[in-house]
Amino acid sequence: MRTNFLRRALVAFAAVLALTAGAVMTSSPAQAAWGSQIPVTIQVTGNGHSLGYANGWVQFDTGGTTFQYSITVCRQSSYTTPTLTVAVNNQSNNQVGTVVATHYMSSWTPGGTAPCYGGSQTFTGVHSYSPLSNTYFLLAGNTFVNGNNFTVFTQDRLVYKQYTY
Repeated sequence: MRTNFLRRALVAFAAVLALTAGAVMTSSPAQAAWGSQIPVTIQVTGNGHSLGYANGWVQFDTGGTTFQYSITVCRQSSYTTPTLTVAVNNQSNNQVGTVVATHYMSSWTPGGTAPCYGGSQTFTGVHSYSPLSNTYFLLAGNTFVNGNNFTVFTQDRLVYKQYTY
């Protein structure tokens, strides 16, 4: 009698466990994997001076709609701190694409080491965009040209999504 009770309890427990596991398994969406980190390096110069430098990486997911990045921006001789603009889907008829983030350095610390003479700051982000074909990084620095003409100089890096594992 006791054996029958234990057997029935065990069967009921197994049934509840199977139903619960099935519900949990079907409610979890599949997660896309990340591809390889692609290096991103940008040096902006103007009027014979190194104004800003950026170094880091970008990574695309295998689902094709998300990317993440980590880029360290360094101030060199830029009059104000450099800015980093992040965009997607750069095309010949739309040079920048769709801007998803603009990063501004929050502080300036003099006396850094090469290549970051004026301090640095790391910017990270994860963005989804569909359809996603590339990311575009634009580094801007500025200086005075011919004495009093404030001029902004830019340099960019375009990275097409790829899946290298």
